[in-house]
Amino acid sequence: MKRLIALGLTITLGFSSICALVLSDSRNRDRDQARKAAVNIVATISSDVARNFELYSLSLESVVDGLNLPGLMNLSPKVRQMILFDRAASAKDMGSIFTLNKLGNVVLDSRTETPRGDNFASRDFFKVHQGVASAGVFVSTPWRMADGQYVIAISRRLSDANGDFIGVVAGTLRLDYFKKLFQRLEIDPTSSLILTREDGTIIMRAPYKAELVGRDVSASSVFKRISEMPEGTFEMNAGLDGVKRMYVYQRIGELPLIISFGQSLETIYASWWREARIIGLLMLGLCATNVALIVFLARALKRRAKAEHDFAVMATIDSLTGLCNRRRFDEAIDLEWRRALRRRQPVAMLMIDADKFKNFNDQFGHQAGDVALKALADCIAGGARRAGDLCGRFGGEEFAVLLPETTAGEAMVVAEAIQARVASLRALQNGRPDSTPTLSIGAACLVPRAGLEPRDLIRSADGALYQAKAAGRNRCVAVAPQRAEADYMAA
Repeated sequence: MKRLIALGLTITLGFSSICALVLSDSRNRDRDQARKAAVNIVATISSDVARNFELYSLSLESVVDGLNLPGLMNLSPKVRQMILFDRAASAKDMGSIFTLNKLGNVVLDSRTETPRGDNFASRDFFKVHQGVASAGVFVSTPWRMADGQYVIAISRRLSDANGDFIGVVAGTLRLDYFKKLFQRLEIDPTSSLILTREDGTIIMRAPYKAELVGRDVSASSVFKRISEMPEGTFEMNAGLDGVKRMYVYQRIGELPLIISFGQSLETIYASWWREARIIGLLMLGLCATNVALIVFLARALKRRAKAEHDFAVMATIDSLTGLCNRRRFDEAIDLEWRRALRRRQPVAMLMIDADKFKNFNDQFGHQAGDVALKALADCIAGGARRAGDLCGRFGGEEFAVLLPETTAGEAMVVAEAIQARVASLRALQNGRPDSTPTLSIGAACLVPRAGLEPRDLIRSADGALYQAKAAGRNRCVAVAPQRAEADYMAA
């Protein structure tokens, strides 16, 4: 039974291990595929943005070069516009390109020959170039124009021959450019694609939320992780919505911009969970089948063991009296004889016979005889109460009791107890003609030694039984150990 359970557990664990390996490989595969797809998305966005910013930067450089031409400001406004801004529309969604003097006032505008009197001295892109000569190309924080459009400014410093600050050339880029670019990717609602400045200011996010444009997320744990390296991959809960995502990010060329794509783990593992549920159900089915087979086999083995036990009992127990049969008695006396021989201890035996049982059967019939034998067997079993004592039906109406480690005197005590039980039973029957027959009992005791065998003990007890019968029946007779050995020597 234990081996069967162990086998069942081994099979179940084997199934579980295989399923766990399959699911683990599948999960890792889905994660790798999602990471590769995210890397491709980030690379595509980065390439597109870098290309358009390069075009915009070239437009700004063209304006800077044009401003250095001698006598430019003496030309007519129309000619001046053509020289400075002839390539100003080469980038997607580009707004105005304008130049600011050192006070932040607009002096030239690509969209009009007569600029409005706007001042951008308070804007970050002006302040940066005013204070830092080496700022290079600068990308501003987003702000909303008068027409409601969100824009950012891309700017360069204007310096005189001595390197002193004389103004800024800047161009606006509508955030619709990024919005359209992100929307083409059809981002899952639980995922996020975010373009930020290197200081943590959000420029664009998909799915698009207007209230997030310009928000500073530099203090978030996600951005802190992103700012550690130029590019990388990690998993973390988002600070904006708390969704756990796998983030893939990289810096866009030499620009102060970072593009990051965070795909929710729920989306990444959605198909894996479906597969896991199917495999889990199959696993449960296999385990249930395995358990059912184990239960079935266990019950079958239990029934077989019970049948074998019942057969063994039938093979060793007398069906009428419930005492052991002759075969079992012979095995027991052989075993006890060898044990007593090793320990040099006595073995006693009672041979018992129902008096005039043939006449009882003839007078009252075999059914009454069977009832009487059963009653006598109960008396014999009740008289021999020690755990090692063995009562058996020796044949017909003869019984035997094997008494290990028992002297002749102790054997007589057991014999007399059996006689007393029979006498009490007969008294209860009030002298009925079909009363239980009386018993004649012969007792013998031997200490096993070389040359003696169990049959010698049986022969001695049988001889004592015949003496009891010859003396008038319904009595107990014991053969002394010396006499028993003398009988053996005579034989």
